[in-house]
Amino acid sequence: MARIKTNLVIAEIEAMKIANLELKAPIGVDVDLKTGELTEIVRVEPIGDPVLRPTIIPGKLVNVGFLKATLIVEPEDMQTPIYLPIFSVTKIDGIKPGDEIVEVAKLEHISISGLPDVVPLGHSGYNVKIYVRALLKVLITVTREEIVSLPEDDHPNPPRYSSGNAARSKGTASNKRKPANGLSRDYIWNKYWAYMHR
Repeated sequence: MARIKTNLVIAEIEAMKIANLELKAPIGVDVDLKTGELTEIVRVEPIGDPVLRPTIIPGKLVNVGFLKATLIVEPEDMQTPIYLPIFSVTKIDGIKPGDEIVEVAKLEHISISGLPDVVPLGHSGYNVKIYVRALLKVLITVTREEIVSLPEDDHPNPPRYSSGNAARSKGTASNKRKPANGLSRDYIWNKYWAYMHR
């Protein structure tokens, strides 16, 4: 029985992961205490694909990584590079250390919100914190290298003979066939031909 080494797909699932960053609001950015809205337009533009470093424990996939982006404050067009940390745990039945992981991430949504920060006692006013959260949809494929057996052929092809063998077989069979009187056809014909030409 033949055996080969190949990669088998153990699992293929879709999971949601969140990148989350908390930072101090840039100068001039405040929060409306009645509505919770920021007083300035703040947006985030991602740069490249998320970086996901996988670690496998029995039954779970742990990801640690980050999403690089640019924080932009309008209308001053102030730009600051930021890194949104990613930490997630995904349950995958049957996964174990040593398996191979392939993850393809797609950015689904980015949200930006502000929150007044607590200030020490005896101080007036407040600071503002900004929270940036990114929602990622990740397609996870888990493979494992294993040795598998190839199925045997239940109906093997019959042996093939060359035309020469078949001809010799037929010739041998015809030689065995003789008339009942024991004389071959060639002998009878030659005897008749010799008689007619005396």
